[in-house]
Amino acid sequence: MYSNEPIRYYKNRRTRPDPIVRWLQFSSIMVWFTFLFNVIFILNARPVQQGLFERFFNVSVRTYWDAQSLLTALIISLVQFLISIVSIYLNTKRMKRKYDIRYISHHVSAGLSLLIIIILAVVLTSWNA
Repeated sequence: MYSNEPIRYYKNRRTRPDPIVRWLQFSSIMVWFTFLFNVIFILNARPVQQGLFERFFNVSVRTYWDAQSLLTALIISLVQFLISIVSIYLNTKRMKRKYDIRYISHHVSAGLSLLIIIILAVVLTSWNA
């Protein structure tokens, strides 16, 4: 029934997003930074091309792929894949409301890092065999 009691508006006590949402936002940025470092290590591992000054001063350059840099890139890819999988799991557990966001960058990052892991593992094992 109707009452004359005034409507009470309660203050919203949520001041910031919960820790899972903050982790998802932070990890979506962190994943792309690890991908950037991964690309840098892979480009650093490739053979050095001989340029004008190397030919002129008769300086020898590295003509082989650097296995240590490729191993570092493999470890970075594994970390990136692990962060992506944990974030995908947390994102699927969080999807309860209509307005919850599905972070696509984690799915893309997991696929890219898995592809790089497979390629680098095949390359590194073929050199050691």
